Amino acid sequence: MPVHIVGESRLLRDMFLAICQSNDYQIGTCCDELSTLAGLGIDDLVLYYSHETGPELVEELRQFKEGNDASLLILIMGRECSTSMQTALSAYAEAVIPQRKSAEALIAALRVVQSGYRIVPSDISAALRAADVTTSGGDRTAETLAAAPPPELELAETVPADRINGSLPQSGSGTCALTGDTTSRSGATVPTDLRRMPASAAACGLSGREWLILTKLIDGATNKSIANELSICEATVKVHLRTCFRKIGAKNRTQAAIWASEQFLS
Repeated sequence: MPVHIVGESRLLRDMFLAICQSNDYQIGTCCDELSTLAGLGIDDLVLYYSHETGPELVEELRQFKEGNDASLLILIMGRECSTSMQTALSAYAEAVIPQRKSAEALIAALRVVQSGYRIVPSDISAALRAADVTTSGGDRTAETLAAAPPPELELAETVPADRINGSLPQSGSGTCALTGDTTSRSGATVPTDLRRMPASAAACGLSGREWLILTKLIDGATNKSIANELSICEATVKVHLRTCFRKIGAKNRTQAAIWASEQFLS
């Protein structure tokens, strides 16, 4: 997935370029105006720096998305803006990040967005949870992410990309219950068969999908094999595991696998 870097400052573009290259990202176009980019597809990700925070920026993003709807956009804000403005910008950007965040936070955002999630202001996430919205499927991942924000992204929460559209729950949706089956993004039914999640695991706040992934660790499964089995991308597995580690207090895969094994005896 090529990363296109846009910003009026040549110095800042070079800085973002160096950060992306040092993390092995393929670089596409580097330019000073968003309107320069056209005809981008689902394999394109745009990193756009802007010091504007007003309605002009919202309109600029809207026009960009009209011509490049399939591409992914991460907006880096040069100035602080209100939550309401972040909400407006999030209608067109998969992530809105202030420039005060670190390079590690930027790379974390890139990976989360590539995995099919959006990083949105917390008020949007709260509204989505209150409405109990779910994904409607599609090419991007439809996994429910009950995770903390990536490192240093405390201002936002992550939700599946398609959930931002606010589709209401449908029968047979891909939400994951504590037991039973889930639907992968390919439409295939994935049997959970996860030895029924014990109450101790639920008390830690684990979702059914997170518990399922933990039980795979007991069997020594790799991230790649878990991703293939569940029809999700490997980066999504890593996000789920980081969330699991945080919830159960594990520092690594071994500790997590031991903890999960102990729950069967509790």
